[in-house]
Amino acid sequence: MRALSTTHQDPSASIPRFYGGPGQLVSAWLTDLPFDWGDMPRGTRTRAYAKNETLFLEGQVADTVYLIQEGRVRLTSFGVDGKERHLMILGANGLVGDCALHSAQAYVVSAVAATDTVACMVPIAVLQAALSRDPQLAAQHQALSSMRFRVMLRHVAAQGSNTSRRRVCLHLLDLVNSYGVAHESGTAISIAFTQQEMGSICGLSRVSVSHIFTWLAHERVITRSGRLVVVVDVARLTLLSRT
Repeated sequence: MRALSTTHQDPSASIPRFYGGPGQLVSAWLTDLPFDWGDMPRGTRTRAYAKNETLFLEGQVADTVYLIQEGRVRLTSFGVDGKERHLMILGANGLVGDCALHSAQAYVVSAVAATDTVACMVPIAVLQAALSRDPQLAAQHQALSSMRFRVMLRHVAAQGSNTSRRRVCLHLLDLVNSYGVAHESGTAISIAFTQQEMGSICGLSRVSVSHIFTWLAHERVITRSGRLVVVVDVARLTLLSRT
């Protein structure tokens, strides 16, 4: 289990690329966040969740915030049509369940473990007290909230009336922008993600995503390097995300 550091850092000095500046793309995967929540989780309960296990459900009484230590958590919501929509995926050092911190007494989304996950269960009152007494934690929490808001704006824009292929290309491009590293074949997305995760975020089946990935590989837009996706032609991917 990863230990949380007890040394605070200025959150503004280490905001990841996916937060960026005005107009910069953001990714629906917010993983390995450079945040430090200090002593806030001390004395709280830590629990392991199996993949696809629910942390909390939309509409339940909100009394706990979950600080992710390991793994990834998927946030979902139900529309008026009853369909479940997958909103984003948060990883280590992210918080879930705090959207109801000030404006509601019930969770406004559901949280499901996208992978095997370990999380600290922090009572909302404990988080509120920590944010009140520590301006640095408050600034960090605001930065995380801003990230998630930008992800939601991007997500709404991506869903729109876009085709299935365009939605996948948009999210691949966002991942390149957020996690791209140099690779001999192009630009590797440095975090591993599954086609099921991509399908959930895009509102598609895993099979549909598999077909799109196969087509992109045939067109020499992407390739694989072990578990990682490598974008061979970023310019072509950008064009496909727009047409």
